[in-house]
Amino acid sequence: MSGVARSEAMPGDAARAWLIDRCREHRLSPAQRRVAQFLADTMPDAAFLSTSEAAARAGVSQPSVTRFAATLGFASYADFREQVREIALGSGERAVRVLPAGGPDAVDEAQATLDRVRPVLRSEALAGAVEALVDSETWAFLGLRASTAIARYGAYFAARIHDDVRVVIEADTLLDRITVLAASERRSTLVVVAMPRYPAATVAALRHAAALGLTTVLVVDDPYVDFAAEATHVLTAPVGTGLVFDTHTAPLLLLSALIDGVAAADPHRTQERLEAHEVLVDTWQYRP
Repeated sequence: MSGVARSEAMPGDAARAWLIDRCREHRLSPAQRRVAQFLADTMPDAAFLSTSEAAARAGVSQPSVTRFAATLGFASYADFREQVREIALGSGERAVRVLPAGGPDAVDEAQATLDRVRPVLRSEALAGAVEALVDSETWAFLGLRASTAIARYGAYFAARIHDDVRVVIEADTLLDRITVLAASERRSTLVVVAMPRYPAATVAALRHAAALGLTTVLVVDDPYVDFAAEATHVLTAPVGTGLVFDTHTAPLLLLSALIDGVAAADPHRTQERLEAHEVLVDTWQYRP
């Protein structure tokens, strides 16, 4: 920005300078240099990306991003990102971050994730997942850790239009539950929600389901994760990373759209089921 006087450093300048100096102290691989260049070019926004997002945008694998942080001396990418955030926010101390001026806006970021999920809502991938559920007698929603609430959300509304909906959220019984599901004479589909950080048990469950020939729908933030190939259908919904914890606006919308697609496939049956539930509303709804 030649010819423009600046009385103070722009957001991200301190973090960019710190990153460059830190990288000069270490021998980086070509992939790690790509990560460093990407992070330096996109400060301060880069300070709020997950490993999967940083990898996708830098054009490298997720392990390359993790190894990059380790090469710089950090125990994890999360520790590296926290350090960058503190510097980008202009304080060497740990600070409470409340939408600082010049930093990512949480609402704008949520809108960006919705914009990225919009094409999925009109995709053949979603149509295939809808068809799988329509053809199934049993639906199971699997989610661990951060994905538990998302799986519960999908199962709650799915049960309003379908007779046999199950929730699988206990890591120690995942494989047993999937084995029973696959052995049943009922046609079944397993909906697997996998958001960062991906639990090893979730990946193991998905691979177990694939080995048993069970139809699976994977709802994941990154279509390039190595375990996506194990799923029958893959639906991508990015997470927001601008706040302390990831936000799941897009995954929740995608699950709602998935259930809506199944409901639309048999509107008469859907209407009958919804009317049956509506009769019960007066028994639980609060009225002042």
